Amino acid sequence: MLTKMIIVTLLFFCLFALNGYAAEYKKQAECRVVIAADLHFDMPPETDQFHHVLAINALGDTMRIDGVILAGDLFDKSDPRILDLYRQRWERGPAYKQIHYDVYPCFGNHDVSPGSGRPDTDRLGMEFNLHYLDSTLLDMKSRKQIVNRHASSRSYSFNLGGAHFICAQLCAGDTSYCESNMEWIADDLRRYASDGTPVVFIQHYGFDKWALEWWGEESRERLVDMLGNYNLAAFFVGHTHESSVQEYKGIRVCQVNNAWNDDDGPASFAVLHIKGKNVTVDTYEVLDDKGTTRLVKPSLCMKVPINK
Repeated sequence: MLTKMIIVTLLFFCLFALNGYAAEYKKQAECRVVIAADLHFDMPPETDQFHHVLAINALGDTMRIDGVILAGDLFDKSDPRILDLYRQRWERGPAYKQIHYDVYPCFGNHDVSPGSGRPDTDRLGMEFNLHYLDSTLLDMKSRKQIVNRHASSRSYSFNLGGAHFICAQLCAGDTSYCESNMEWIADDLRRYASDGTPVVFIQHYGFDKWALEWWGEESRERLVDMLGNYNLAAFFVGHTHESSVQEYKGIRVCQVNNAWNDDDGPASFAVLHIKGKNVTVDTYEVLDDKGTTRLVKPSLCMKVPINK
């Protein structure tokens, strides 16, 4: 009788330990996503618009890619011919010059202000672009690619590989074309990240000095104070057309380059890899029209306190 009790007790503790291990295992996020920015698709005939697509697809032959995020300024103007060319390249499909992964778009100032890039004063042509974004997000929602959406700003969130991603469009708190998304962001974080889930935040405007002209200090501080209550794994922005890492109140902000070769060198994009508590951000330069890339050193490595 005593032996049976010992066996039952051991089995109980084994099951308890296995359940604990399984629960801990579920907390270990792992995902790898590409973040590109500032495509600025213009009128045909096409020049270098497909170079990023070939490079990302080729990189996917060497590593698993769970999705692609575009951090704003998809279009340079508002025109059906521009949209058609963009869709041929950046809507998922099997073609050679077509992206082979799910794409999560964010808008930038040129998408909302196709004429001048100044959404606070000029939004002529905006409705055409916003109609496409609305259609895209509704389709993503129906396929359960996204979990939450702010109707006015079109900000949205989704989950990949145990991490929670928030696309805040132009920026947190923007009211140039919509109601502020700040309260929506706060509610989204409470709903989807209060349990320690790592958070990846994406918007167009950054934290460099020039971006202050577009995104004010008060909104910056409010967002960063909010994110400080959660496990922020990474923060990505575009807009400035250069690759860099900015620091703001202890937060590292990864600024993603534009999508063509210019005065600061080759086009490039970022690759975020989250595995457990390890977060790595690599920058890959796009070298030609055949999908060739070059990893730029050093990589940005961080630790995220998953069990905060």
